[in-house]
Amino acid sequence: MDTRTRALDLARHYLQTLGFNGFSFQTIADSLGIRKASLHYYFASKEDLGIALLEEYRKAYEEWTASVAKLSAHKKLEQMFKIFYKMSLDNNKICPAGGLSADFNSLSAKMKKRLLEFHTIQRNWLIETLTQGVQEKSLKKNLAIEETADLILASIQGGVQIARMRGEAQSFKASSKNLLASISA
Repeated sequence: MDTRTRALDLARHYLQTLGFNGFSFQTIADSLGIRKASLHYYFASKEDLGIALLEEYRKAYEEWTASVAKLSAHKKLEQMFKIFYKMSLDNNKICPAGGLSADFNSLSAKMKKRLLEFHTIQRNWLIETLTQGVQEKSLKKNLAIEETADLILASIQGGVQIARMRGEAQSFKASSKNLLASISA
């Protein structure tokens, strides 16, 4: 694995366990056993590292949505909840977007813009999936689609944070199951 990839992997780990402001370029350099100046060869700044992370997350998310595109809406939502549950099982990690959102006010304008773009991609996918579910009659017909998309996003972000605080992932699994049941037809 090359140094750039290893640096991104470490940054991803630190973001999901400590938050974006919880680590520095020096933290990553030390973990890699290289000088901080050497890390600047790959990323001009921590902002550039954060933008690279967001780009990777966006790409991975788009690949995931393509992989579940042919599933029913109900199955898509189950799969999404499963991803967050697994994340919570992995050392009580939180969603990268959630980690960045907690540090939103201290992010650069460029990072804020990229994070909002990523959030919009997730929200739009949920709106499409919820609309599909209503059309398939697997979700309640009177569902307020956009508000429910926001409710789901808030629930998964908050759910993994509560699971972290409690030191267990089962609360996330139970709450996501109840959320899906509450919107199902």
